[in-house]
Amino acid sequence: MNATIVLGKKYHCKSEFETEFFAFSIASNIKPPYVLYLKGDLGVGKTYFARMICKYYDLPEVKSSSFAKVSSLQGKINLIHCDLYRKRPDINFYEEEVEPLLIDPWVLIIEWGVEGDWDFGCPEYVIQAEYLGMHERHFTILEH
Repeated sequence: MNATIVLGKKYHCKSEFETEFFAFSIASNIKPPYVLYLKGDLGVGKTYFARMICKYYDLPEVKSSSFAKVSSLQGKINLIHCDLYRKRPDINFYEEEVEPLLIDPWVLIIEWGVEGDWDFGCPEYVIQAEYLGMHERHFTILEH
C-alpha cells in the first residue's frame, strides 16, 4: 500500500479503511526518524490514526490519553507516542521524557502537540484532521 503524499493537499477519507491506507502511505513514504504532530478536534480520530501508523510497523496499538501521556513501543522501529490531551508539557518535557526514548530507528507521534523550539534533527510534519461524518475525514499534511 503506497500512494504519493503531497504536502498541503487535503485528503478525503470516506472510511476507516481509507484512513488506514492514508496512514500506511505516510509511513511508507517517510523514512524514520520523523515526527508527526496530530491535530484536530476531540474525537476526530487522532488516536486511531496513530494506531494505524503502529499497525504499519507491526507494533501493538497505542493507548488513549486516559492511560499514558508517553508510551514507547519497540519492534522494527521504536515508536514513541505522546498524548497531551490531559496535560500540556512543561519546558523540560521533551528533553527529560521523550529524548531518552528516541533510539534509532524511531518515529515520534504527538497528539494535541504543541510545536515548540525543540529540534529533533529530523523531518517534522503536522497532520490536521477534520471530522466530516461517521468515518469520513479530511486530512491535510504539512511540513512543520
